[in-house]
Amino acid sequence: MPGLVRAASVAAALALFSGCAVLDQRTAPWQDYAATRPAPEVALYAEELGQGKAVLLIHGFGNSTYVWRHVAPELARNCRVIAVDLKGFGNSPKPADGHYAVYDQALLIRDFVIARDLRDVTLVGHSFGGGVALVATLMLQQAAPGRQARLVLIDSMGYLQPLPMFVRLLATPLLGPALTRAIPPETQTRAVLREVFFDQSAVPEDAVRVYAEGLKSAEGRCATVQTARQILPPDMEDLAQQYSRIDVPTLIVWGRHDGIVPLGIGERLQAAIPGARLEIIEDSGHAPQEERPQRLTALLQPFLGCH
Repeated sequence: MPGLVRAASVAAALALFSGCAVLDQRTAPWQDYAATRPAPEVALYAEELGQGKAVLLIHGFGNSTYVWRHVAPELARNCRVIAVDLKGFGNSPKPADGHYAVYDQALLIRDFVIARDLRDVTLVGHSFGGGVALVATLMLQQAAPGRQARLVLIDSMGYLQPLPMFVRLLATPLLGPALTRAIPPETQTRAVLREVFFDQSAVPEDAVRVYAEGLKSAEGRCATVQTARQILPPDMEDLAQQYSRIDVPTLIVWGRHDGIVPLGIGERLQAAIPGARLEIIEDSGHAPQEERPQRLTALLQPFLGCH
């Protein structure tokens, strides 16, 4: 294993010097997606627990429903909790269609809510899934007003920012796909989780095993690379101008030591979304649902009415 780690480190260093991340600029602008256009038919995988008010959990880049394993059972004591795998991740389909931008994923979440006739629903999104939740909220306000009750953003994307190293590597033409094939999936996943966690020694091996599964198939690797290349839409700043239109109560939660999406993004989101509240979790990095699930649950339960 030490040899594999050294190999991964060498590959990463070579990538930084020999490649350059290239984001896909072909994603259609926000206005095109906002015109209530239908999403392609993709049957998203979902897991459901409990009864009561609907809470839809949306994971981040490279994760799956598994990321909510510590939080979902507690919320399900008094709420109907639905955790969904985004297109390309977990048990959801991974078509090689090139449509993995935040807007594409948000269309699927919008249609998931409508198809399941979810009402009084709260969208909870983490990281890339937070960006999906933001856009899906705007889409639902237009296509199905009144269905959504609340919004929760956890260490969410929302503005243009420097990409973390692992996303830059994946988005580098030729080199990104090559690295996903050459480096063992568990090694890749463990290295990423060490960037995500504030306490690197606390990275759980069960999570490494589960998330690594997504890199063991050609379809999973392709979906991961496509998402990395489309992770920031070209008109991100234009989209951000829409946040002031969000008209549901919004809770923003951030790990104090997030090295992936800086706390400053959370502060900007709080300022942009009317009435939004920002809560900071100490001793946590980018994924408080992994590092500090009890503290996160304590913040979510009263806001969601799941207590």
